[in-house]
Amino acid sequence: MGSESLIVDRSKKLQKKNVRAHMNFLTLLIHDFKAWYRRWKNKRWELPLLKKYIERIESNFGSGLGSLFVFTRWILCLNCVLSLLWISLVILPTAITFTYHHVTMEFNFKNLLDGRGAVGQSWLFFGKYQEKVGDDYWLSVAYLFLLLFTYFGSLLLVMRSIGEASMPTSASSSQSQNKFSLLLFTSWDHSITNEEASSNMVQGIASIIKDNLYEVKASDAERNRSVKERRGIYCRRVLAWFCTILLVGGGCTLIVFLVIFNVSSVIKQQESVGLSEDSIVVVYSTPIIFTLINVLVPLCIKKLPQMEDYHSGRTELYITLARVYFLRMANLFCLLISLYTNINSHIEGGGCLGTVIGQEIYKLVVMDTIIHVIFITTSKFLLYFWTRKKSEFDLSSAVLVLVYRQGLVWVGTIACPLMPVAGAISCLVFFITNYNIVRCVCRPPLKRWNQSRNTRFLMGFLIITLTAVILPMSVVIGSRDLIHLGQTSSPHRFCGPFAGGRPTDAYRRFVAKLDSWPGLVLKWLGSDIVTIPLVLIIIAILSYQRKLLSGEKHYRVLLQAELQQERKDNQELIKKLQVVGIDM
Repeated sequence: MGSESLIVDRSKKLQKKNVRAHMNFLTLLIHDFKAWYRRWKNKRWELPLLKKYIERIESNFGSGLGSLFVFTRWILCLNCVLSLLWISLVILPTAITFTYHHVTMEFNFKNLLDGRGAVGQSWLFFGKYQEKVGDDYWLSVAYLFLLLFTYFGSLLLVMRSIGEASMPTSASSSQSQNKFSLLLFTSWDHSITNEEASSNMVQGIASIIKDNLYEVKASDAERNRSVKERRGIYCRRVLAWFCTILLVGGGCTLIVFLVIFNVSSVIKQQESVGLSEDSIVVVYSTPIIFTLINVLVPLCIKKLPQMEDYHSGRTELYITLARVYFLRMANLFCLLISLYTNINSHIEGGGCLGTVIGQEIYKLVVMDTIIHVIFITTSKFLLYFWTRKKSEFDLSSAVLVLVYRQGLVWVGTIACPLMPVAGAISCLVFFITNYNIVRCVCRPPLKRWNQSRNTRFLMGFLIITLTAVILPMSVVIGSRDLIHLGQTSSPHRFCGPFAGGRPTDAYRRFVAKLDSWPGLVLKWLGSDIVTIPLVLIIIAILSYQRKLLSGEKHYRVLLQAELQQERKDNQELIKKLQVVGIDM
């Protein structure tokens, strides 16, 4: 009887633990759905697009280099989403109703590169879009909302991606105290399956440990430098930054000169010199030289840290990246400003200012993609066939090229709705080109990057670029006094989807045409009564969230201090017990 009662008690306990035993069909269905949703929410899902290629790179070259291709795939997907929206809501309605007999020039395949000729007269650029398609479809409103989604939606997606990539890391004090153990036990990349890559990983971990020892010695030597030595180092660093300013300023000056030459001098000297608007000098000189500046000048900038004597390799890398990034962004904004100020007075035949700017940026994206592919492929393969040695892939330069080109795509979308398609094709070409270069002529890196798919560092450059782009684009969208893309050579004639008004006026005209209750609701949502309190509420929520985060950070610091104090107390207790004769 004792064994039977024990079995009964065990069965009752099992029934109590089994929460599904007393459920009916509906509650059981709800319980199973909650369990499935909880597992699905915690399960990591990965995009299958180009997954095999990325895994092949990671297995042979490490996750640090694989993060570049994950980042490229992310930008490719972003451009594909933008392309789908622009094509379905703006381009396709215009292409269906477009009057093609107005295209007077013959089509030539070179026009796919420069955006001129029959391509320039088609619906590819800003000037050929109208306010309405038919009687009911407000193309201007769709154009406006897609512009807002392109910039602010992209900003939301980038920030969300950065938030997902932000993983909790160990505190700085523990990193400084346990640097050797952290490097030794957390540096291995478990995605590597290639023998050469694993051997290089071992050498890389050893080199990082040596670099840390060197940095400690170099920092001690820097503190012990004499006043004369410090003055010499500061003078060399000032000279390096002065050289950087000269290189950036020289590139910007050359770009301004090219724009002025193409727009003014060539047009005035067509009869005397014999240059036509379709000549290679006029059409391709600006994008070719612009791309060469962005390719060749960084090679000079990368030599500058050799004279600055930084004790940390990480500091040297960050300063080099900042200089190259500043060069590319300065050249980009210099090109936009010079295009607007110089083309504004030379619009011919009723052309639209937005169309001319859209053609230049479209041409720049296409030529930058082609020249970069030719340059990096030729240089890498020639170096390999000349030395018969595989080189290490320059991850930082590739990231800056990709981010800069995406900046061009964002800037050009306002004047060329097909620009996200060009950006998606450019990203795909970038992925394929760098994949083949890495697989064929590159060796696994010796320097240890963050061995994970964490692309937060790469997304940082992207969000800085997008923030810099949003500011001037907001001026274009909300104003017509500073920049008006619909301006033509005739002062009283405007073209484009927004006619002679501001882009935001399209929404007001659309709402004014609605007489029923949806029009009143939309008008009320766009009024100051809603927008001003909404902005103030968002600011209050952001300040509240910032206060919460600062409080959690302070609590984490206090908790860490308590743990360190407890560790010290335990060490003191162990020492006292050892003195008494008790061995722990």
